[in-house]
Amino acid sequence: MLSLYKFIALLVFLNANLFCASVAAQSLALYCEDDRPLQFFDEEGKLTGMTIEIVREIQKRVGNNDPIQVVPWSRGIDKINANPNTLLFSMARTPERESLYQWIGPIKANTYGLYARADSNLEINSLEDAKKIPLIGVYRGDIRDQTLTRLGFTNLDRASSNISSFKKLMIGRISAYTDSKLGVESLALASGYAASDVKFVFELFKSDLYIAASKSTSPAIVKKWNAALESMKKDKTFHQIQQKYVHDDVQNKIMK
Repeated sequence: MLSLYKFIALLVFLNANLFCASVAAQSLALYCEDDRPLQFFDEEGKLTGMTIEIVREIQKRVGNNDPIQVVPWSRGIDKINANPNTLLFSMARTPERESLYQWIGPIKANTYGLYARADSNLEINSLEDAKKIPLIGVYRGDIRDQTLTRLGFTNLDRASSNISSFKKLMIGRISAYTDSKLGVESLALASGYAASDVKFVFELFKSDLYIAASKSTSPAIVKKWNAALESMKKDKTFHQIQQKYVHDDVQNKIMK
């Protein structure tokens, strides 16, 4: 016959296991946008990329196999704002977003700057210089728009997509556009141009990228995903995945 102490210990053990099983069993909605090299479709139409591999490795470690859905960023934002147990990546963690979501990461450091046409004589040496140029293209509502607005920029041309800003730059409707060093090459190609058609003229700011979880997602899920990510960093799996996509050690530094 079990002693009272052993009986209580058994109940604690069973409840803990039931709780873990419940967390693992909860279905998640996973969303991302097509954003090379973080997440994109390869030549065979397979979803791949640095963040895709990181997320799938986390899923394997926590026992989750829900599919990743590729959607426009605005739709992903709508989903994560309205639903529990919803994840969206890759999202920059900003003061404006801090209290809106729960955070898994960081997964990547990113540098954002101003790009001008390759034949432009535009020179910018400070944020104050940047505030004086005629128009700067930004993707409406994203980190670049939010950050520059917070910094007092009044010369922003807000577009519905980064492609729109890139095309406006190339036909001379704006003086510069904002982009991350990770994204300029794929954006140029998607816009029908080459990365050599633009040049980096000024660094604006840096920000870490995360997997965002909706505010109503179970904190236990977020904790479990963060623990899995941390274990990946400790056993070097995280480093190995990032190395596959790093072409410039200065531009694309590895998160430690």
